[in-house]
Amino acid sequence: MFIKYVLPLLAAAGLGFAIYTVVQARQGPPPSKPILEPPTRPAIFEHEIAGAGLIEAKRENIPIGSHVPGVVTRVHVKVGDRVRAGDPLFTLDDRALRAELRVREAALAAAEAELHRLEKAPRPEDLPVAEAAVEEAKARLADAEVAMNRAKHLYERNAGPLSDYDTTRFAYYTAKATLAKVKADLDRLRKGTWEEDLQVARAKVEQARAQVQSVQIDLERLTTTALTDGEVLQVNVRPGQYAAIVWKEPLIVLGDVETLHVRVDIDEHDLPLFRPGAPAVATLRGHPYPEDRFPLEFVRVEPYVIPKKSLTGDNSERVDTRVLQVIYRLPDAAHRPIDVYVGQQMDVYLEARPPKYSTATKRAIP
Repeated sequence: MFIKYVLPLLAAAGLGFAIYTVVQARQGPPPSKPILEPPTRPAIFEHEIAGAGLIEAKRENIPIGSHVPGVVTRVHVKVGDRVRAGDPLFTLDDRALRAELRVREAALAAAEAELHRLEKAPRPEDLPVAEAAVEEAKARLADAEVAMNRAKHLYERNAGPLSDYDTTRFAYYTAKATLAKVKADLDRLRKGTWEEDLQVARAKVEQARAQVQSVQIDLERLTTTALTDGEVLQVNVRPGQYAAIVWKEPLIVLGDVETLHVRVDIDEHDLPLFRPGAPAVATLRGHPYPEDRFPLEFVRVEPYVIPKKSLTGDNSERVDTRVLQVIYRLPDAAHRPIDVYVGQQMDVYLEARPPKYSTATKRAIP
């Protein structure tokens, strides 16, 4: 009887205990209660969509680099400085260009002096010399003419050889040509410089002046200036640093932080529910408290869907999606519940269109 009834009962009890032990082991310890209950965000709008927002300056953050590569010799600003358009930001080494500028300025001075010399021609001192040369040529011509006539007279009387007559005759022609030459030189000297020579000299002056201006422009480009009013948000350059044209991070970042904007990424799957100009409310990430909400003012929609770039770090976040970027304006500093800074992320909630289909039945709502 013991074997027939007691042993099966013991076996059944052991099996039940084993099942109970395995089930309890798989269930694990009960979840612990948090010390503080996590905050809950009540719905702001009856129908809403949400997007990640990034705070930026009014004109967007302006990354600034260098026009040309070189070694930085001076940084004129620091983080937090207010700058106006045209204010210098940093300067590169300019010794080589300043030496070249002196060479170009000397060439310009030489070209201008040459042009001035040609414009003032003839020199007053040159005219008496040329006139004296004409008088000398006249005297030589008269002497040669007398000698030629004498030799001719003797030759005709058979009192002199033909060679003497030929010599004096050729000397006469030479003196006559010399007189014509010095007269032409005197006339040319009195008329001054040829107009075409003046044009060539003027062109050389303009060329030298353009070369000076080119070097001056290159010198100005060594000093990077602000192109708009704003505040210095970042300075990533130091004296002695080599500033390259291609950089991984901007040397200086400028922005107009008097008015801040929020660039909101709307997931492309939420676009059917989005309407431009919709009211929106933003909160800082991790601060969904009603007293920390920022009412936003619609600015514009950038009508171009792009791959998502601004990531929140959420484990469930999709990185292969595309987004539409919408710009909203934050309240003025005096009306903000808490301080915010450029580059901070925000959770933005926008009033959405009512859905056309029920999520439960997937049929049109009458």
